[in-house]
Amino acid sequence: MISLQNKNVRVTLKAHGAEMTSWQVDGTELLWQGDPTYWGRQAPILFPFVGRLLDDCYRYDGSTYTMSQHGFARDAHFDLIDSSDTHALFELRDSAETRNHYPFTFTLQIAYRLIGQELSITYRVHNPGDVILPFSIGGHPAFNTPFAGGTFEDYTIDFGTSRTLDRLLLEGPYLTGAYQPLGDRRYIPLTHQLFDQDALIFENVDYAALRHEPSGSAIVMECPAFTHFGIWSPPKSDAPFVCLEPWFGHADYTGHRKDIRQKEDMQLLPPRETFVGTYTLYLET
Repeated sequence: MISLQNKNVRVTLKAHGAEMTSWQVDGTELLWQGDPTYWGRQAPILFPFVGRLLDDCYRYDGSTYTMSQHGFARDAHFDLIDSSDTHALFELRDSAETRNHYPFTFTLQIAYRLIGQELSITYRVHNPGDVILPFSIGGHPAFNTPFAGGTFEDYTIDFGTSRTLDRLLLEGPYLTGAYQPLGDRRYIPLTHQLFDQDALIFENVDYAALRHEPSGSAIVMECPAFTHFGIWSPPKSDAPFVCLEPWFGHADYTGHRKDIRQKEDMQLLPPRETFVGTYTLYLET
């Protein structure tokens, strides 16, 4: 385990999946602790695909490859490249095993950094190869709800300002291409029934806060430039956590032809170039 710490914030990380396992502010644990009764993960990295592929497979250059939901990075061992009291850098490179499912060369780095009250998480994907690297990437951190007292229903998702929200609809784990207009709104009150049809997925959300209405305290995520945003808690359960998920990409559409080069909203990284995406977390009191 790797620990980052400053005066008020302590973060614990592990090399397996380069995953965060604890995020404490002034001694309060904000990150879900992975009770398998509800969900055994905590903050997995989604790469090289976000969501599920149709029939768990895709095609590239005439060959078919299999891939589990959200890709292999969350279950891979990352090397710790650099660390200090306030930052850690993990790295995963392609291998014979990854190329069995994803026939590309790549370097994936995950950087965590404490800057005052803020925790930044940066994804860097480098393409050392000679062909375009298609990928999607995202976060799936889960936060204790409640974290500031009260009940699940005392919390709301606060988007910072009023905005037009159109929910992308799912059929099972796949997008249908249809939208549910939610109108112009700033808040979505939490209930467990909200997730009966699985995740809420939106486009181009750059700010979301999991806010305790009675006190105003909030877990804030700022994620500029991310193309999609998911909000999830296990459907038809009383799970005491909510995931705020910034994504570059999403699951397959129900009618997708499986050619990876035709998959919507993939990142197409040219040879010898690097992709960078960062989101930031902090506790607002």
